[in-house]
Amino acid sequence: MSATSTALHLQRLKDESIAWKLLRSKRAPLVIAILDAHFTGDVRRIAVPEFISLVDIDLEDARFRTSIEVRRSAQAYCERWRADGYLIRRSVPQSRQETYELSSGALAAIQYAKRLMQPHRTATQSRLGLIIDQISSLALATDDNEEHRRQALLEERARLDAQINLLDQGQFEVIDEEKALEKARDIVNLAREIPVDFVHVRNDFEQINRSLYDTIINYDEGHKEILADIFDGVDEIAQTASGQSFKGFYSLLRNADLSETLQDDIDSILECDFAVKLGPEDRRFLRGLMQVFIDQSQEVNGVMTSFAHGLRRFVQSQNYRQERALKKHIDRALGRAHRMVEYYPSTYPLRDELNLTSVQIAPVSRWKLKNPAENQAVPLSDVVVSESEEITFEQLREIARETEIDFFELAQNVNDCLSSLEVHVGGEAFRSSLGATVKDILTAFPPTQGIASIVGLVVLGIEQGQRREGSETVPWIDDNGRTFRATIPHLAFNRKVHA
Repeated sequence: MSATSTALHLQRLKDESIAWKLLRSKRAPLVIAILDAHFTGDVRRIAVPEFISLVDIDLEDARFRTSIEVRRSAQAYCERWRADGYLIRRSVPQSRQETYELSSGALAAIQYAKRLMQPHRTATQSRLGLIIDQISSLALATDDNEEHRRQALLEERARLDAQINLLDQGQFEVIDEEKALEKARDIVNLAREIPVDFVHVRNDFEQINRSLYDTIINYDEGHKEILADIFDGVDEIAQTASGQSFKGFYSLLRNADLSETLQDDIDSILECDFAVKLGPEDRRFLRGLMQVFIDQSQEVNGVMTSFAHGLRRFVQSQNYRQERALKKHIDRALGRAHRMVEYYPSTYPLRDELNLTSVQIAPVSRWKLKNPAENQAVPLSDVVVSESEEITFEQLREIARETEIDFFELAQNVNDCLSSLEVHVGGEAFRSSLGATVKDILTAFPPTQGIASIVGLVVLGIEQGQRREGSETVPWIDDNGRTFRATIPHLAFNRKVHA
C-alpha cells in the first residue's frame, strides 16, 4: 500500500475506532483509570446503579485530590461513555436489571495504555523459542514429503530417547528462576490477550448476525443460498471464519482431561519458588485462568447459539417476508419524500395542525396530599334482602340453549331416526346400510335452534359419522318465518351417537 492509501485507511480508522477515540479524548487518563479499576480480573459486568455509585466515589476523590476538571455527575458521565462506545449497556435475560460492560475498543485502549505504563519485553528467549517451535510445527504439518516427515519424527524420537536415558541415570536439568520467571510472564501476557479476543469475537458474531438479516431482507447477493441453508438446518454463523475459529477453541477447552491437566500444571507452577516474584495480580490471573476461559467461552457460545436460533426462527416462521414488505413500503415512502422535497422544502407551511401532548409541571409546594379515606364508599345503613324466585331445570335448559348448541337433543334425534330405520326379523334388528343423512334427520326433526342445530349435526357427523362424496342442501326456518338454505358436506350416520 502507498503512503496515501495508508493515510486514508488510518483516517477512516481514526473516525471509526472506539479505541482511538478514547485515547485522544481530553479526559482519557481519568476515563481509562476508572474503567480499568472496576472492570478488572473476572469482573466483566456491573449492574448500572452499582457502577454509577462506584464512579461517583471516584469522581469525588478526583475533585479533591487532583486538578482534573470534573463537571458532570456520575450518571451523566456513564451515559456519555455509553454513547461514545466505551461502555455497552445490556439487559439481563429474565430480569429487569441492566448492566454495563466494556466494549472491545475500550479494552484495546486500556491494554495499550497499560503497556505504556508497564512495558514488557517481547524479545525474550522464551518468546523466540515459542516462535521457532510454532514455525517448525507449521512447516512439518504443511510438508507433503513423506521422507521429510519421517526424518523429523525420527529426530524427535532420538531426542526424547536421549532425555529418557539421562533421566534414568538421575541427570535432568531444571531451568533457573530468571528463565522460569521470564517464561511465566510471557505466558501471562499471552493469556491476557485471550479474554479481550472474546469481546472481539462476540462483536464479530453480532456484526455477522446483522449482516445475515440485512442480506435476507434486502435481497442481497446470496440470500437464496442463505435461506436454503437455514431451512436445511445449517448454522450460518458457525460456518463463518470467526465461528470456525471459536468452535475449535471451544471444543479444545471442553476436553475435560486436557483442562484438568492444564489446571494441575498451573497449580504446580504457582507452588514453585520463582512464582512469588510474579506479583499478586499475575498469580491470581494465572490461578483462575481456566475458569475465566471456560466462563467467557460459554458466554460467547451462548450468544452464537442464540443468534443462530433467532435467525432460524426468523426464517422458518416466514417473518422475513413481513420485514421485506415493511422495508418495501418504507423505501417507497422515502422515495416519494425525496421527490416531494424537490417541490416542497422542509420550511413549506402546511395547513394541517398537530396538537402536541404536554405535561403540566408544577412545583412541589403546590402538590396536595391525597387522603385515601375520601374515596371510600359510604357504609350502607340498611341492607334490603329480597328472596330469589325459584327456577326450574327446564328454564335453566332454555337459558343454556340461547348460547350453546344442544348436542344432547341432536344426538337423541339422530338415534331416534336410526331406530325408525331398523327392521325387526325373527327378534333381531337390522338397519339399512345407507344410514341417515343430516338432511334425513332434519326432515324428521326440524331444527329447534335454527342454524345452530345444523352446525351441531355437521359436527356430530364429522366426529362420529361417515363422510360421503358430494354435498347436500338443507333448509331451515327462523323465528320470523323466513326460509334459508345451506350447502353442507354429505354426512351419514350408520350407528348411534353420543353427545
